[in-house]
Amino acid sequence: MEQDSEIIPAHDPDGNVDFLPQKHMLKSMEEPELDIVSAFGGVALGERFAVYVPNKDRDGNPVDQKPWVQEALRLFSQIGGGATAMPPVTGAWLNPETNELIIEEPIVIYSYVDPDALVARLPQLINFVQRLGKETNQGAIGLEYGGTFFTVEQFS
Repeated sequence: MEQDSEIIPAHDPDGNVDFLPQKHMLKSMEEPELDIVSAFGGVALGERFAVYVPNKDRDGNPVDQKPWVQEALRLFSQIGGGATAMPPVTGAWLNPETNELIIEEPIVIYSYVDPDALVARLPQLINFVQRLGKETNQGAIGLEYGGTFFTVEQFS
């Protein structure tokens, strides 16, 4: 006949009850640690840095993306060794001044960059984003770095 196993609580030095005294068993239930880069024999290239180049201005008027995409590809390649321009994606934002929904197709340009290389070129990147926002009459320019999306809304 099978015997029921009884859980006998353990007490820690403070007298608290611990119903799982064999915590070492939990380690075997944890996910194994995986170094995916090493598993493929790869080299980590850094953090993703991206800019969204709009095809419309804040009023919904068309913007010529081509010169901005070319400039971003060159600048990002100088920083990260290469860059990618994704095909246009469909996005939308609400113009707070007119309450109009602006549907646009930005092109996302990104590169994986070493933080030190990014810092070294930060003045050029800031200048690029400032010109992009001002010269194309934007309400905001979207950027990503290290998993954080943010916008720049003031253009000098």
